[in-house]
Amino acid sequence: MVKVEIYTKSNCTFCAKAKAWMQEHGVAYEEHDVSTAAAFTDMKQRLPDARTVPQILMDGNLIGGYDTLMQYEQPILTKLKGAGAAT
Repeated sequence: MVKVEIYTKSNCTFCAKAKAWMQEHGVAYEEHDVSTAAAFTDMKQRLPDARTVPQILMDGNLIGGYDTLMQYEQPILTKLKGAGAAT
């Protein structure tokens, strides 16, 4: 199964949209709230060039933010469905 992770923060419109998309498509994901020091440090170590949230990863590979998710929605959804990670 594909592991999906999303770095988010509260009051972030694009974070909420990305999470809603995941829920709409039945995708389980692990959320890392960068409002906490531990999650922020983790994001900066894993994604040193990240300047915004959300940051979406699939199996540790950076997809990007919400705009990228929407730009590549069909191929991403196909991969997730093929791995049994989406409905």
